[in-house]
Amino acid sequence: MHLNTKILIVGGGAFGTSTAYHLSQRGYKSIRVLDRYPAPSCEAASTDISKVIRSDYNEPLYARMGIESIEAWRGWDMFKGLYHVPGWILSASNLSVPFVEGSIETSKKLGVQGLERLAPDQIRERLPLVTGKLDGWNINVWNPTAGWANSGEALRRMAVAAEKNGVEYITGEAGYVQQLLYSAEVCTGVVARDGTVHKADMVIMSAGAWTPSLLDLGGQLTAKGHAVAHIQMTPEETQRYASLPILDNLELGYFFPPQEDGIFKMAHSQFITNMTTSPISGITTSVPHTFIQSPTDDLPLDIEATMRRNLRRVFPELADRPFCYTRLCWDADTADRHFLVTRHPARQGLYIATGGSAHGFKFLPIVGKYIADFLEDKLEAEIVHHWRWRAGENVNTKNLAHLDPELELAELSGWRDRRVRENQRNDLAKL
Repeated sequence: MHLNTKILIVGGGAFGTSTAYHLSQRGYKSIRVLDRYPAPSCEAASTDISKVIRSDYNEPLYARMGIESIEAWRGWDMFKGLYHVPGWILSASNLSVPFVEGSIETSKKLGVQGLERLAPDQIRERLPLVTGKLDGWNINVWNPTAGWANSGEALRRMAVAAEKNGVEYITGEAGYVQQLLYSAEVCTGVVARDGTVHKADMVIMSAGAWTPSLLDLGGQLTAKGHAVAHIQMTPEETQRYASLPILDNLELGYFFPPQEDGIFKMAHSQFITNMTTSPISGITTSVPHTFIQSPTDDLPLDIEATMRRNLRRVFPELADRPFCYTRLCWDADTADRHFLVTRHPARQGLYIATGGSAHGFKFLPIVGKYIADFLEDKLEAEIVHHWRWRAGENVNTKNLAHLDPELELAELSGWRDRRVRENQRNDLAKL
């Protein structure tokens, strides 16, 4: 790999943008990032008003990377004003309890200070705004070093920095990749929706949840979405709730303190799949269904009802408030939650760098450094092993977060054209 290698990165989310930035920092001169949308790509899992930044993992690799990332979030001028540290309470109900227990032990070994186990009564005592019963909050750990970042703006800033280094971002129909090109066993580029052919010496697939519908990965990645909702608070409520930490029960949802504009963000922790056969690639896999692509759709009624029940467990006074924004946030999950950063075993020149598994964004400052090390054959062997091509292997799926079975979108109710129906009801109510 030399500095004039023609590098094509498919996907402008956290993995793609961080890789482009770090490669450009190392002097590579021909880097193009293809994405349907300009940075920050509105469909990327990373593009949001907030994402958790923490080091709580039972796997030492990600705990160490989390600590390294926190240093970058604190110290890099690029992220000035975007990183906030209210601390968080990490919790679990049942299946994710071993993950939380393991995270405590790993954090202690790495010297993380200030960890405290809290019973539900102690949470309510420390946080009087938490008036719910906290039923199902069966293990709870306070970590004062955890926080959140304005993820969409962080992604945009890193993309701008990459462009200043000479990276070219191609968006719109010319950046909307439909298929890969091959000559014999060599990947030579991609074709965009408008027919544009992009040639390269090296193609890096970092398209997140869209990757498995573009490339047959032998079941290593599954596109999974989780429901996100916002509640608009009044100025008085915003001030009252502003002192809250992040509260995250890995099975019952997470809740962020309101931002300055009064947006209170919450999410559901159980994931959704959408099994579809791609008309282009012919691959049958879970394919993201987003409200940007389908603006008349909304959250399944079953999911919203569960989210409101889980909100009532913590903040009952908010449980019936209207949602001012909803989203299905899609990411590419691996069975063992390890990233997939590897060469394609049968296609020369084709690389995969994705698999955020609902925990990748926090590593935005540094994940591209690790990917660049891999591309230059400098990445330490243990990490290469964790991130290897592992189609057909029986990987470890024990003691992970988010082990609840996925829900299939087609089997859920009320989501298709829901916004149309609700707008019609509202219009009739006004008559």
